[in-house]
Amino acid sequence: MSAKDPSKMRADLTRSPALPADLDRFGAERRRFLAESAVYGTGGILAELGLSRYAAAQAPPATAGGASPGAPATAHCFGMRRPPMAPEPKVSQPAPLHDLEGKVAYITASSDGIGLGIARAASNAGMKVCIGYRNEERLKAALPLFKPGNAGVFPVKHDVTDRQAWARVLGQIKSQYGRLHLVVNNAGDKSLAWASKATYAQWDNAVAVNYTATYNSVAVCLPHMLEHGEGSHIVVTSSMSGLLPGGPFGVYTATKIAAVGLIEALRVELEGTTVGTSAFCPGGVNTDNYLGTGEENPFRKSHPPPAAFRRFFKGPPPGMDPLEAGERVLNGVIHNDLFIITHPEYMPGTHQRFEAMLASEPVDEYPPPPEARVKGEAPVLHCGIYPREIVHRKQKRKSFRSVTLKA
Repeated sequence: MSAKDPSKMRADLTRSPALPADLDRFGAERRRFLAESAVYGTGGILAELGLSRYAAAQAPPATAGGASPGAPATAHCFGMRRPPMAPEPKVSQPAPLHDLEGKVAYITASSDGIGLGIARAASNAGMKVCIGYRNEERLKAALPLFKPGNAGVFPVKHDVTDRQAWARVLGQIKSQYGRLHLVVNNAGDKSLAWASKATYAQWDNAVAVNYTATYNSVAVCLPHMLEHGEGSHIVVTSSMSGLLPGGPFGVYTATKIAAVGLIEALRVELEGTTVGTSAFCPGGVNTDNYLGTGEENPFRKSHPPPAAFRRFFKGPPPGMDPLEAGERVLNGVIHNDLFIITHPEYMPGTHQRFEAMLASEPVDEYPPPPEARVKGEAPVLHCGIYPREIVHRKQKRKSFRSVTLKA
């Protein structure tokens, strides 16, 4: 191999590949589903999510030899057979759920806190809202905050760590409203345990709520959303800790980063479908939805916060209003934003994290990596969702709180 100038090598490795002109993303995704079935049978992640029937329904007729026409040949990565990658689209996935009026939303853990703020915003936007709750007193305090005359509110008692309960909840929602269009995985375990000191129980609880529950919701709700095809969206409430490990909360950080990764993987896989995806990464948000209403929260009146909390905040806590946070989530949904980030004060620290990653890549190493290795790694050297999201986010908005594209 001929020697290569290190500066030219840096430019080559950091340049984004050109995007092909083929925009038939849905057809490409359909062929990828078929190719995956041919290579892996029904063991792939899409089959696990119940998509094998969806893929079969979209399949072109088989030829006499049994193969579907137009299905690309299987690709190889270091000698391993893998489904071929679909051609890259030029633009970010259009928002599948761009009109919220009359649609059905399910928000887990939404009888209080950020979840209640999202539920209130969804109701104000004309959605039929399903409130996930576990505590009857919290639910009783939450219901008066929904404006009379808005679309219906349907409480659903749900332990998100119960895998079978997800199917029961979807059945309840379908019985009540027929279809589900938006699911917000908002339940969270707010463990402050250090990763270096956490017990097995602390790890298990955090993983069960912050991560396992989210992919269980996808496994149950996604096939239904694809089947009705009216335009749907999946949101996972992560945290700025899912992008910036800024505090000594290792268990929380690890599980929240995993939740962001799940959404990114789903965006890659679902770009050609009628389901959008967003990772909601908020900073500090007030959890009492009664703040500013002039009324006292009846639940918190009988369950006051610890004395240490009251000493720390002398007066109202300085976080974002939960209703505003909810409106920002819905603004992200109707625009199909990959990342819904609400607190710009975290950006300098986040920038430092990503700069540290870039500075750690040995792109000035000499001699350069073997061409054969680079060629073998080609399928995973680029992820088109990021350059497309950058272009998407350059489009100016009048407001990040509007829940309709008309405003």
